[in-house]
Amino acid sequence: MAGGRGTRLQMGEKGLVRLCDRPLIEYVISTLEEAGFEPVVVTTPRTPYTANYCRTRGVDQICTEGTGYVEDVTEAVEILNEEGPVLIVCADTPGLCRDHLDQIISSYNFGGKPACSVWIPANHFEELGCTIQYTREICGIQAVPAGLNILLGSSIEREQDELCILIDDPALVFNINTREELAAAEQFFRLQRKEIR
Repeated sequence: MAGGRGTRLQMGEKGLVRLCDRPLIEYVISTLEEAGFEPVVVTTPRTPYTANYCRTRGVDQICTEGTGYVEDVTEAVEILNEEGPVLIVCADTPGLCRDHLDQIISSYNFGGKPACSVWIPANHFEELGCTIQYTREICGIQAVPAGLNILLGSSIEREQDELCILIDDPALVFNINTREELAAAEQFFRLQRKEIR
């Protein structure tokens, strides 16, 4: 999902804002491709440069009306005529990795529910200085949504019973909405990169 204005960030189209010298959306696209998915980027009339980036990058994209996140998800699924499970990922989740995707898909496949949502413990947000918009108790822990969901295409216009998956990884905290969060993400991922070396 890459159709938001990025008004709080005020740095142009959010998917193209650079983190550690890469556009935010590139982290998501490359992770999905490495995991064997065929990503389709959902843009809106507010994100023409993101649509151009996708065309140049050779990634499929569709443009929805941009009336709201839920409406855009519904419209995208209907345009794609998807009946089965659809993985929905926000373009500003640079900490997503293949291991996360493996865990999500495996949990969903064994969960027996038509939908799932992914959550991160709220304490990671406090530790990293990131804004918390909403919390809910998941597995006895206060948690925050990660911007990752699976929905059943055939039921996209209805509320779906969902499996809640808790992933205890601070890398998933970063859903970049402000310059302060971008700076915190830069620091976190640069440090992580050093540790990997």
